[in-house]
Amino acid sequence: MSIKNKETSPPLIDESFPDRVIKMSILLSLILVGGSLSYMSLMLTVSVATGCFVSVFLYKTLWWTIQRATRKDRSAMKGFFLKISILKYFAAGLVLFFACVFLNINVAAMTLGLSIVVIVVVLKIVSKLLVNYLDKSIEPRITRKY
Repeated sequence: MSIKNKETSPPLIDESFPDRVIKMSILLSLILVGGSLSYMSLMLTVSVATGCFVSVFLYKTLWWTIQRATRKDRSAMKGFFLKISILKYFAAGLVLFFACVFLNINVAAMTLGLSIVVIVVVLKIVSKLLVNYLDKSIEPRITRKY
């Protein structure tokens, strides 16, 4: 006889999720930049650092925009979100353009830096799903007293 727990699982994404993602992304970016320094290649380090900066900038701007847009009414929210989205991608495009024109950039290293936030978000969601699955798959054991 087993007793099943009827509690609902905690939500996949809570209110502190974006803050944890930004902290983990910055930490992982610093580790990547430090690791690229060990190769003693300025091109590799600048490429990774530029990609990480743009990735974290886009994520932080997106989260700020969502927070501000939800405080406005529905009709003003669409226009505000559109304006900020255009501005942030224009700014990120300028950074990437000037980095590619004036600096010697390694495209693979920059791509790794640009995908750092996406990697962190995917890993956090997959790990939360795995933990929830493991919690549900383990049945409570009945202890016997002798």
